[in-house]
Amino acid sequence: MKKHRRRLSSFRRQQTLGEFTLRQQRSSRHRRAEQRDRLRVLVPLLVALMLLSLVMIAGILLRSVRTRRLNEELAAIHAGQTEAGLSASAAEEALPASTIRPTAEPEPTAEPEFTAEPSPAPQEATAARFHQVGGTPLAHMETLYNQNHDLIGWLSISEVIDLPVMYRDNRYYLTHDFNKNKNTAGTLFLDVNHRFTEKTQNLLLHGHNMKDGTMFGRLVHYFQDIDYYRSHPFVRFDTLWETEEYVIFAVLRVPLDVYDERFINYYSHPTFASDASFDAYVRQLQLNSAYAVPIDVKPSDALLTLSTCIDEDRLVIVCRRIRDGETRTRLNELVRLAQRQ
Repeated sequence: MKKHRRRLSSFRRQQTLGEFTLRQQRSSRHRRAEQRDRLRVLVPLLVALMLLSLVMIAGILLRSVRTRRLNEELAAIHAGQTEAGLSASAAEEALPASTIRPTAEPEPTAEPEFTAEPSPAPQEATAARFHQVGGTPLAHMETLYNQNHDLIGWLSISEVIDLPVMYRDNRYYLTHDFNKNKNTAGTLFLDVNHRFTEKTQNLLLHGHNMKDGTMFGRLVHYFQDIDYYRSHPFVRFDTLWETEEYVIFAVLRVPLDVYDERFINYYSHPTFASDASFDAYVRQLQLNSAYAVPIDVKPSDALLTLSTCIDEDRLVIVCRRIRDGETRTRLNELVRLAQRQ
């Protein structure tokens, strides 16, 4: 009787173990089937994502190559025409006065939308004039202007920027190049509210902070490295009618939050109501600048402001016109005294 019970108990254990093993096998087969089903869905999805990423990377590289190529072509036109103009001027100066023949007046070019406003009333005749508007256009600028009538200037910083500046609105050239083709790198442009006139004291230029270094992509180095600022403090801005030279005196990171204590309304000052308001604005720039630069700025100075994105904020670089009689040597000495603050 006891043997029979032991055999029955052993048989039941074996039966239970067998059922458990069978359930495990079935569960394992079920899991493997589920994994295979998931892989059938995930593998094509991963392949599609990889292909999409490759297409996006290829598009970015292609856009970068096209942008650089266009910029190089435009810079070559600008440089070539500039050199030609300088050579012609030098040749004319070398001729005896009796051999110089007056040249015919150039054909007038069509006036762009940003040309001078109507002549001021007599009581405004003594108002400050910060830019030349009208007259004989610079040869290298006229050549480029004939290709695109939105051209307003050319911005040059040695080893940093050598690009055209457009004027239309604050949207179009965010997504279009100089030839008006779609391009996410866009083109540098003058803020629509800082219209180029003789009396516009502060010109505000916008451009994308491109990771490939095009447009305003290299300006971030000014904020990151004081030695970069010391090596590239001078800015040249060719308008349609004259060449202007500036020196950088403030480099700021400005938050978009108007309630942030570091916020500065840098985009609403094409002109200033008084010398006091100008001084207050410049003082605010200097106090919030990444660097303390011992370069003075007066209400009679013209300003040039460069603006681009830096993360969620704005990188703002402010320059003042180099005055008559000032030398780059002296300004370089002051720039070398700049300290991070």
